[in-house]
Amino acid sequence: MTTVAHTDQSIDTLISISGTLASIGLALVAILAAKTSIDHVEMAADDLFLFSSLGFLFVVVLGYLAQKNSASPRTNKIVTAAEWIFSGSLVATVIGAFLMVYTSV
Repeated sequence: MTTVAHTDQSIDTLISISGTLASIGLALVAILAAKTSIDHVEMAADDLFLFSSLGFLFVVVLGYLAQKNSASPRTNKIVTAAEWIFSGSLVATVIGAFLMVYTSV
């Protein structure tokens, strides 16, 4: 397995994208909460959007810590953890989106 060197630019990109996706996910949670009736599938989508938003916010925090402690030997582990959490949150967002499309069909 090859590893990719973590750069300040990759961390900046990860933070920026995570912040944007967290905002979108929270907006979707608010939209679903505003509906008068919500079924089980929409409730699952709402939960997925909520947890993915929390994951993206956690990635922002980890990215900030990685930038502040760039000289630390643990920085590589922090960035790797942020990338895994980002990937999991992204998968949860995609599954939530599929569930939302499913309920509207």
